[in-house]
Amino acid sequence: MKRLRSPDGCPWDKEQNINSLLPYLIEESCEYIDAAQANDKVHMCEELGDVLLQVVFHAQVASEQGDFSISEVIESICEKMIRRHPHVFGDATAEDANAVLRQWERIKASEKNNIGMAEKSAMDKVSKSLPPLARAQELQRRAAKVGFDWNSEAPVFEKVLEEITEFREEMQAEIKNKEKIEEEFGDILFSFVNWARHIGLNASTALMRANSKFDRRFREVEKLAEGQDMKSMGLEKLDALWDQVKKEEC
Repeated sequence: MKRLRSPDGCPWDKEQNINSLLPYLIEESCEYIDAAQANDKVHMCEELGDVLLQVVFHAQVASEQGDFSISEVIESICEKMIRRHPHVFGDATAEDANAVLRQWERIKASEKNNIGMAEKSAMDKVSKSLPPLARAQELQRRAAKVGFDWNSEAPVFEKVLEEITEFREEMQAEIKNKEKIEEEFGDILFSFVNWARHIGLNASTALMRANSKFDRRFREVEKLAEGQDMKSMGLEKLDALWDQVKKEEC
């Protein structure tokens, strides 16, 4: 990467900066996730290399600006892993995964970079760049860490039902307020994410799987339509093909 950005290197690579590279970091990470969910080992290896390239690229740009080098990036994460795993690299003990997480958070809070956050909001560490579902789940997790959470699943599900009811009321209003309807729909999604968290699910992963399933089944429906104009077939026929695909998957 240093050669690519040198005076006699690649014109495109030389033009890039931290901000221009951000979309590629997101894109390559998503492509790795796609490969991993498909359990495609060949493409997982390839896409993980693409993610690594982005790390090296960002570090090279930072190095040229005198900010930090790739060596510092690697040294920093190694030091952090050793520091936050005293039960492995030191004399501490941690009997299970929950104990590890509690220890991790205690150590993290005591670190120089995080001490200044103690008097600030618990939400400050939640990235605004996260995809909406992932950010919702992280906001809820952070709130739960300071005690703002239900102790059981039942009231979480009741909240989901409550939000659905409020959405229905807005939809049935004589004069519809689109902004309010959107707000209530957002509340439904947020409450579903919270329910997912309470029952041990990752909402983003669940939706990605649902997307993949719909994509796969719809492609099969297209094949069964055998070149017919699907729009002219009507929903009833298409739905019958959909049911056929579902049965064949079972």
